[in-house]
Amino acid sequence: MKPRPVQLILALLLCGPALLVVPASVALAQPEAAVVVTPAETARERIIIRAVGQSRALRSTTLEPDASGRVREVLIEPDTLVSEGTPLLRLDDRAERIALGLAEIRLADARRLLERYTRADGTGAFAPTTVDEARRDVELAELELAQAQVALADRTLRAPFAGYTGLTDVEAGARVTEDTAVTTLDDRRRLLVRFRVAERHFGRIGLGDEVSVRAWSDDPAIRTATITRIDSRIDTTSGTFRMEASLANADDVLRPGMRFAVSIETEGPAHWRIPETALLWGDDGAYAWRISAGKAERVDLQLVSRERGHVLVDGPLASGDDIVSEGVQRMRPGRTVRILNASALDDYPALDARRARQSDS
Repeated sequence: MKPRPVQLILALLLCGPALLVVPASVALAQPEAAVVVTPAETARERIIIRAVGQSRALRSTTLEPDASGRVREVLIEPDTLVSEGTPLLRLDDRAERIALGLAEIRLADARRLLERYTRADGTGAFAPTTVDEARRDVELAELELAQAQVALADRTLRAPFAGYTGLTDVEAGARVTEDTAVTTLDDRRRLLVRFRVAERHFGRIGLGDEVSVRAWSDDPAIRTATITRIDSRIDTTSGTFRMEASLANADDVLRPGMRFAVSIETEGPAHWRIPETALLWGDDGAYAWRISAGKAERVDLQLVSRERGHVLVDGPLASGDDIVSEGVQRMRPGRTVRILNASALDDYPALDARRARQSDS
């Protein structure tokens, strides 16, 4: 009859400790641990800078009259595209038209007199000083005519460039001065989005770099803008510097003054890139297992950032080091490992799922 397990244990205990001693090599022997490794490689940190920007038109101005006077006609329709030189406001110009007519008459008389003196030149009928004086009168009359033309032109407010007009509070019959704000004019074919970035990012963004912007309105579209200007100094109070990006607005759905969420993706310094599953945490921080000469060794690391499925770390690694990415739970310092082919692990036969048909009763 075979001894029962309980009887065998009691017999071993009664025989003393000598029978329980086994060789150290047998007691410490551990089977090889099957692991999957991934070579360590370098990669640059992906940095996303977020800011809040405010837009203004590519060209924008507040229009004011070039002269004081009574408003005769208002030609402004709000939010209307006008071309360069389009009349927007006309003032009473009766006095200026009279002054222009008088200047034209004086110039015509001065030219006729000079022509008479010129025909008689060389006959001795007129002194040379008389001819010179007539020539000077013509030049003065020409200047007076030009001045009258400018004064008349100043009675009409025109668009200095093509753009969209704003609202106006000026009405016909009102009196305005050179300081009266008549309306606004915006060339919004492109918007300039200005925002601030922390000084630690200075030098990472250059002219021509692309940024993503999204309006804080109901428009969910994410648009691409291009950096066109970078400030030359850091604000000592906020520790930031200003940047400006040009944003196309061909569909004319955006407006000057809108606020935008700005996102800039750039690269930082290079770090070690390992699988996310390879990073472990202990009482003294992060670490991973490296395979050297077929055995496991622990490497202390510092986490820099996380990516999708990977992490960037700093530590005493070398390019191509085999880092355990699967099987980390079985790792111990000095344990012998057996490296598996990761692609072979996923080579399973396809399952043919069928739903059993129920027989009709």
